[in-house]
Amino acid sequence: MGTRGGRREGSGPKKSMGPYGEKTALVRVPMSRKAEVLVYLEPFRRARQECSNDKPELPQAMPNPPPLPRPIYSGKISAGQSRFPSPAQDYEQKTLDLNDRFIANPPATFFFTVKGDSMVGAGIFDGATLIVDRALKPKSSSIVIADVDGEWMVKRLYKRNGVLKLLSENPNNAPIVLKEGQELVIFGVVTYVINEAK
Repeated sequence: MGTRGGRREGSGPKKSMGPYGEKTALVRVPMSRKAEVLVYLEPFRRARQECSNDKPELPQAMPNPPPLPRPIYSGKISAGQSRFPSPAQDYEQKTLDLNDRFIANPPATFFFTVKGDSMVGAGIFDGATLIVDRALKPKSSSIVIADVDGEWMVKRLYKRNGVLKLLSENPNNAPIVLKEGQELVIFGVVTYVINEAK
């Protein structure tokens, strides 16, 4: 005689089949920022669809690094005709942490290394390190990290009169005009560029 009740094999809640492959939580965001939040999540959704891994290999926010203040001269350094006193004449010991100087939103900040010369006109050379802030809203003329149909690139964003383009800063590179059906995801806005001194 069979028994009734109890848990049947295969019953109970199923593993999430949502776009992210894991449990989700309800989060309230201001309506004015909703589009930005969705743009942030889009690469994770797409990566989930394109691979079988539960955790896509995409840039992830990391804990804040420990402070690393270094000495900084309190005056100015001449790069033109003006003359400034020698640091030895009037030196005041101060320190500067580059994280404080260049990173406004640590949890939303990422670094990228550039390959190629399509942005040399903007001072972005091959091998440069880009500091990218995902918390900033991209505007027309912003230099952004963009994902176009799965290809990552650094370009200047152009948005005007319904036209959307990604512009290079090199006359040898034609603008990228987004066509119907193409997918564009703006990963973040470039805030600073670090080039090797030559």
